[in-house]
Amino acid sequence: MRLSQVVTGYPGRLVCDGEFHGIGFATDPAPAGFLTFLEREKFLPALERQEISCVLTTEELADKIPAHIRGVFACHSPKATLFHIHNQLVTHEEYVGPSVPTMMGEDCQISPLAYVDPENVKIGNRVVIEPFAVIRGRVTIGDDAVIRSGAIIGSKGFSFSKDDDGHNVSVNDAGQIIVGKNVDIFSNATVETPPFPWDRTFIGDYTKVDALAQVGHGCTIGENCLLAEGSCCCGNSHLGANTWIGVGAVVSNRIHVGANARVSLGAVVTRDVPDGQTVSGNFAIEHGRFLSHLKRMAQE
Repeated sequence: MRLSQVVTGYPGRLVCDGEFHGIGFATDPAPAGFLTFLEREKFLPALERQEISCVLTTEELADKIPAHIRGVFACHSPKATLFHIHNQLVTHEEYVGPSVPTMMGEDCQISPLAYVDPENVKIGNRVVIEPFAVIRGRVTIGDDAVIRSGAIIGSKGFSFSKDDDGHNVSVNDAGQIIVGKNVDIFSNATVETPPFPWDRTFIGDYTKVDALAQVGHGCTIGENCLLAEGSCCCGNSHLGANTWIGVGAVVSNRIHVGANARVSLGAVVTRDVPDGQTVSGNFAIEHGRFLSHLKRMAQE
């Protein structure tokens, strides 16, 4: 696709033309030759990636774009324009890929009261889907997984941008969800679909996601993790293997929590957590430091 073709009709100025093969954010591991956006100068270093071929940006930043980026379009609301372009492209098969009938493995137990999208779902062997669970398109579920009542696999991702009038612009979700083998997703938990076709939300083998827990769009959850009731992994966060996320805890977007780490109940994680560390509190810090603070406060 050429940038000049997709920006036709949008207010702005085509600084130079170029080709792109996908859309993503500058910090995403998107495929080579993708279109992104830039609204703030402090994020200019993110454009040094050679995978970026085209960018939507503001008039003020148009002359500062790295030379390897061949296509530049200057406009008032670059991120909202990116969402609009993506929303138009999701109707084209060459962008999102062809639709295929849903495939189901052997010896599955799928309640007649559950909803499974008739297209773009692949269900492994011996999968259990309980009443009122919802499985939307572009979802793969591994062998021996259990999706319990009220869980939604493929819920809408919470991603928006402001347009020129200050209104929230939503992005249509076109990514994949991969649920591994022996995963158990409990009642009323939700797993969000990422927006871009190349992206995925991933839940590793043997991981258990408790009731009312949330796995945000683009998250990667490692093998054998435990996400307790009401916990939330925000968009594009990453959990290593054997990680514990406590009741009501929140892992902020794009945060990495290392393998064998523990996030205590009610913690709010806003910084990366090393392998094997336990964090507590709001904002979360290493558990030993957290206890020291509590003791010091109790003595005052």
